[in-house]
Amino acid sequence: MYDLLIKNGQVFDGQGNPSENIDIGISNDKIVALGHFKNEKAKTEINAENRFVCPGFIDINNNADHYLDIFFSPSAENLIRQGVTTIICGNSGSSLAPLISGSLDFIRRWANPSQLNIGWRQVKDFFDFLDDKRLGINFATLLGWGSLRNEFTKGEFRNLKQKEIDQLKLIVSEGLNQGALGVSFGLGYASERMVGITEILKIAKVVEEKKGYLSFHLRDEAEGLLASVREVIEIAEKSKLPIEISHFKAEGKPNFDYFGQALEMINKANSSFGKELINFDIFPYNISAQSLYLILPEWTEIGGRDVLLKNINDEIVKNKILQDLKRKKYLYKKLKIADSGQRWWFSGKTLEEIAKGFNLTPEESLLKIIELCEDKVIVFTEDLSDKNIIEGIKNKASFIGSNSGFSNIESGRKGVWVHPRAFGSFPRFLGHYTRDQELLSWEEAIYKITGKVAEKTGFKKRGLIKKDYYADITILNPEKIQSNSSFKNPFQYPEGIESVIVNGKMAYHKGLLTEERHGKTIRE
Repeated sequence: MYDLLIKNGQVFDGQGNPSENIDIGISNDKIVALGHFKNEKAKTEINAENRFVCPGFIDINNNADHYLDIFFSPSAENLIRQGVTTIICGNSGSSLAPLISGSLDFIRRWANPSQLNIGWRQVKDFFDFLDDKRLGINFATLLGWGSLRNEFTKGEFRNLKQKEIDQLKLIVSEGLNQGALGVSFGLGYASERMVGITEILKIAKVVEEKKGYLSFHLRDEAEGLLASVREVIEIAEKSKLPIEISHFKAEGKPNFDYFGQALEMINKANSSFGKELINFDIFPYNISAQSLYLILPEWTEIGGRDVLLKNINDEIVKNKILQDLKRKKYLYKKLKIADSGQRWWFSGKTLEEIAKGFNLTPEESLLKIIELCEDKVIVFTEDLSDKNIIEGIKNKASFIGSNSGFSNIESGRKGVWVHPRAFGSFPRFLGHYTRDQELLSWEEAIYKITGKVAEKTGFKKRGLIKKDYYADITILNPEKIQSNSSFKNPFQYPEGIESVIVNGKMAYHKGLLTEERHGKTIRE
């Protein structure tokens, strides 16, 4: 007798093959049988007639660790209701392990870590901590180079000493041995502006030995997009390592045409490699969410917040900042505050509204907000191209990532807004872009968010519907799947996801989330 039997469904294996009408037998946490079962019995049976049965979706770019959601909203309801069963964190150069000094101050740009009791140092201890807590979905992580590097530089804008590099190589090697997937770099952040190709390649050698991959938040996603992509291609050429570009985009209308050129560069590079060495993820929305600090001229915050405040309060330097900002109005013209930490009254307001309240120019208001908000400021900006999103989705090298954290419709606390991608990335990709616009076949679309991601990250026995693989499965109604989340009201669950199974256990079924959480840490 099986623990769970899924019958009569149209099964997509996650490898891009045509679907089959077969049944799936599950026992414990594994798929144990595939075929046509008329007489077999199970403790629980699901009739998936006229439904698609897919591997659980894998979110390659998730920020639940950055926002500390894994501790305070562990059920991951917003992602389970999208069909996601596994997330990869530690992106953009920041991870929660290992902690050399035991401090989480590095993530203050996203969240306030003072409310958290830290019970780990090494990666394996962090995984044990999460397994004890039990998340609603599976969790894997990269090692954040920025957070590791900062343990030595303490915010100083300088090169690493050889002794520091040697120590960090040992730390990275140990973290990879304990289950991390690779190393991520946040080259767009001030803390990693000093990181060059030479430094990256020294760490790449360690990652190569452990058969991991590298992930990059590009150095510039606006005017310098092409140069930033060339940098990543050079790293791929010299390291021969698999590379993933996080939330790939061209910010601002003057830079939209760079996106197509960057795609051509990536396609050409992959062709020369003879394989898809470089991939990228995108979120299917034309409005981005980011730290307000990324809108500032890069030189202003090198050296940390204290230096930034000193720059803002020096009239000569401040005027230079204001002039630089005016040249890039497209980055903040339609800006809206999503989360302003303790200064919650800014949240939900546009920059135009705030400027009127201050009786200042938009540029002066930006600096005023930064001065008043000690911790983080997350903003929405309408600065992406629908055409580019379509081209990105159609490209063979792309994945879909939510670039968000854990949430639920009750979590919209005062002073905090979320991007609709937190509730709708995967249903929007499948409903709006795959079914309605027919950009991809269903087989291609499902492969892009399941088996293809597993291949890239090195997951073993996940990402496919295959005998002896872990039973992470999503059942959806292809006619109804859609996102309901919007910028006016992001806290809305999607339609069309009917059942989600995590490690062989029912996590969600017919509108109900189970109380018990079944996620595991993935230690490849």
